[in-house]
Amino acid sequence: MSIETKILLDRFKAKEYQRPLLDALVKEEKKRLLAIWPRRAGKDICAFNALFFCALKKVGLYVYLLPTASQARKVIWNGITIDGMRILDYIPPDLLKSRHEQDMRIHLTNGSIIQLSGSDNYDRLLGINAQGIVFSEYALQDPRAYQYLRPVLTAADGWALFISTPRGMNALFSIYQVAKESPEWFCSH
Repeated sequence: MSIETKILLDRFKAKEYQRPLLDALVKEEKKRLLAIWPRRAGKDICAFNALFFCALKKVGLYVYLLPTASQARKVIWNGITIDGMRILDYIPPDLLKSRHEQDMRIHLTNGSIIQLSGSDNYDRLLGINAQGIVFSEYALQDPRAYQYLRPVLTAADGWALFISTPRGMNALFSIYQVAKESPEWFCSH
């Protein structure tokens, strides 16, 4: 068992319905993934750990977007699980080089960077070269953020993971229509 696999298993216990998503991203290396799961299904904890695992596997910039930066701070940066564990504590201290509070940026000892932000200011991400991006609560996000960042992901051969609860006929619904029909996508609903 690799060190990365051991870390992931020691800190994050994936639920049965979360494993296909993790396998699609990590083992199958799918580039576009969609998970439309209900509230309290552990979307953000699963997605954050998937992003962290990818950051260990390949050095690069990894971005975690919520609809606003304040939501990113509340949900991930300051987030605590129902078990009382801080979400950022899924990163073992010996793999953490530094944390930058104001920018919500994490530097890992292997050289990877994890950046939390809001999709409402996607133009602030100008010039990034992301290897992977999580779009959390995509039903509430400005779909122009993905349109803006898609060329970045294509150039880097990177991946995009969309997670959300359903909220009617919106950008999430549009992506779902594509994902459910395309073998290029992983789709869980």
